[in-house]
Amino acid sequence: MGAGASDSPAQASISPEERVGAIQTYRIPAGSMAAALNTFADINGLQLLYDAQVTQRLNTQGLQGAYSVKAGLDRLLTGTGLTYRFSSKRHTVSIVLAQADDGRRSDASVAQELPPIEIGAARYSREAQPDGNIGQPASVSTTLDDVVAERATTSDTASLLRDVPGAFVQSAGGVSGLPVLDGMADDRLHIEVGGVPFISACANHMNPPLSYIAPSRVGNIHVYSGIVPVSVGGDAIGGAIQVDPPALAFAQPGQGILTKGEVGSFYRSNGDAYGGNLSATAATENFSIGYNGSFARSGNYRAGGDFRFAGPAFSVGNLSNTSPLPFTRQGAWIPWLDGNEVGSTAYQAQNHDIALALRHENHLLQFNLATQHIPYQWYPNQRMDMTENRAVSGNLRYTGRYDWGTLEGQVYHQTVRHKMDFGEDKQFFYGSLKTILAPGMPMDTKSQNTGAKLKASIDLWDRHILRVGGEYQQFRYDEWWPPSPAILPPGFSTGGMAPDTFLNISGGRRDRFDVFTELESRWNSQWTTQLGVRSDTVVMNTGPVKGYNAMMYNSAPLYPATRFNNSDRGRTDQNWNVTALTTYTPSATQTYSFGYSLKSRSPNLYERYTWSPAAMAMEMIGWFGDGNFYIGNLNLRPEVAHTISATADWHDAAGELGLRVTPYFTYVSNYIDVQRCLPSVCGVSAEKTANLTATGRFAYLQFVNQDARIFGVDASAHALLAKGTPLGDFTAKGVLGYVNGQNTTTGDNLYNMMPINARLSVEQKLGGWKGSVEAQFVGAKDKVSQVRNEVKTSAYALFNLRGSYEWENIRVDLGVENVFDTLYYLPLGGAYIGQGATMSGLNGPSWGVAVPGMGRTFYVATNVKF
Repeated sequence: MGAGASDSPAQASISPEERVGAIQTYRIPAGSMAAALNTFADINGLQLLYDAQVTQRLNTQGLQGAYSVKAGLDRLLTGTGLTYRFSSKRHTVSIVLAQADDGRRSDASVAQELPPIEIGAARYSREAQPDGNIGQPASVSTTLDDVVAERATTSDTASLLRDVPGAFVQSAGGVSGLPVLDGMADDRLHIEVGGVPFISACANHMNPPLSYIAPSRVGNIHVYSGIVPVSVGGDAIGGAIQVDPPALAFAQPGQGILTKGEVGSFYRSNGDAYGGNLSATAATENFSIGYNGSFARSGNYRAGGDFRFAGPAFSVGNLSNTSPLPFTRQGAWIPWLDGNEVGSTAYQAQNHDIALALRHENHLLQFNLATQHIPYQWYPNQRMDMTENRAVSGNLRYTGRYDWGTLEGQVYHQTVRHKMDFGEDKQFFYGSLKTILAPGMPMDTKSQNTGAKLKASIDLWDRHILRVGGEYQQFRYDEWWPPSPAILPPGFSTGGMAPDTFLNISGGRRDRFDVFTELESRWNSQWTTQLGVRSDTVVMNTGPVKGYNAMMYNSAPLYPATRFNNSDRGRTDQNWNVTALTTYTPSATQTYSFGYSLKSRSPNLYERYTWSPAAMAMEMIGWFGDGNFYIGNLNLRPEVAHTISATADWHDAAGELGLRVTPYFTYVSNYIDVQRCLPSVCGVSAEKTANLTATGRFAYLQFVNQDARIFGVDASAHALLAKGTPLGDFTAKGVLGYVNGQNTTTGDNLYNMMPINARLSVEQKLGGWKGSVEAQFVGAKDKVSQVRNEVKTSAYALFNLRGSYEWENIRVDLGVENVFDTLYYLPLGGAYIGQGATMSGLNGPSWGVAVPGMGRTFYVATNVKF
């Protein structure tokens, strides 16, 4: 077999000796040796010649970092028994690959004079690289590049992170989970989809970044935990998550027009969830066009047992917290919820994306146009539900290789229209038929997210890569709550949610200007260092606000709207990020990394600018899923985190046995936590005064700066148990995580810290079959946030069975999750407020019930490539 890469004019001007000695940055994932070698040759513009038999059944741990051609090959081939030699003819350089004499070495010095190899197959179909792999820094990270099996079990892209050490999901809607890395969640993480740093456009963060890409469209996920290179991103104090769709394919030379596609579907029994996806590509050698679409729908899921009494989703009667009419927002009768039915967990979503790519020699230009429509997504831990989310985004990316290095550029824009109200399980009508009948509480938002990036990776001498770049992001945001009812009945001039439109954030602005420089140096085959500095300038402001009426929302003695409008609301934060990382690789079976980072994050618009202390308004703010009431703080300062982290990675040369351990410690000054809302902010009513010390109920809270520390350890391991048996190969895998977070100012525990947990599995591979038995163990969450009255959860164990079979172009995934139908509560699920009169303040849903996890689920998914 042969695989070749054509030379560009720039490469043709380089001598064979220079070509072999040049340093390139690689991010080649673990997996097939043949695929890794082809990618390696393509990056370097080299011919690759080998007999296909020599790479059969061989896998590689991948190649991450900056290497010369020789050093990179040595690392890829270590322990495989393969050797190579270079063959040059004029300006063409070939890598000739074969079996080494001693059967285990990969040193070119023992390469024998290999016979000519007849090239009997066309080279593999090269793919575009719009994700910027060639410019990624070498760092301690995790790459997920095969998520087909995982996407069969979920419609939430955040859930694909489940096998990443230290990664979890804070429960939200069915397609909008909030990722958590080492105790940091949501806005504290730097999250990109196709290179775009999306921003939630919702008071409850119902449309977080990862909700804008369906699992079926995910090509790979790159996760940085702890130490994040400054070239990856800023404005975050936790880790980073980069999600990219699959690269568009191009036709082979002389092939003509390449056409290919994939169609898939899934069904999950719990919630009667179903959906499908379709992708198609047509391409020539230099032009490619592709489409990707997906649809997902689910009803309410069921827990592993009854966690409450069965009955109507909400009540009808004469009390203040019951509905005067037995109808939902959709005009249907009040639904009946069984004791094990988790209310407000239904959803429906569809996504579409069209991509165009143009390639010329070493240059790639790609444009993506994406749309999303979510007609509904209910939330079991929020007082409101998403009643519509429409988004349109455009993303233009350029990647080019030059003699001096690589250049990457990007321009993007997204417009979002988002609406909230009550879903079918939450009370819709409030008030009285004799006075004011309020039909729901509509909330509308509109945002525009526009930005540009530019990054250059410059090869310095033979061992250094200098990365320099800049980024600009402009975010515009408005949130308004139309009056309810829209027209007051005769004799009334004001109401609790009338007669005016409530302006929660009016003309909100959050602009960011970043520049960075980063030097990565490979001093020898054992030592690599990385030093980086990034400057983030964040400029924020918002316009004047008003409430539904002056009597309730601007009354004496606080006059909150007037006080807010008369304040100086403009803020400019100058933030700094610094990263220092060193990696020591004493042998092919050991790697040790140690690093320090200084990271900063400015508050989001809600943390700074939500202004009303009225209970009804405070109920609407908060993306934590805890049922509490929140108000912002104009005086918030940026968070500044100091993190030290170390990683030890031990593995055998064949990659059949490995252990990776990462302890970390983070201290955060000006951590944005909360305090009970003071009388000077929330008033001196009996309810607000009792709130200062109350336990066992939902609380009124204000964002404040305090100090915090987080420490923990992530560990993962794998071991080949048996190979070549009649039943196939067997591998054991395990992931362990522990995190501890404390507010050092108050001594309280930080909110939503995942208790100690472990995931163990035994996997079987036999031909096209892959199967696994998986066990998940989670400890009790008893260290909870007192200021938030966070609900504790008990320890639990879950067992799952998974399997897949693949032949030719057809793949089937099937399995059972929560085999024993265990009733358990999600440690990061927050408070259950998925039904009832959720906008009745303390008279609404009862405090103290956590959101239950999903009960037994049978799932099946099929994918057909054509």
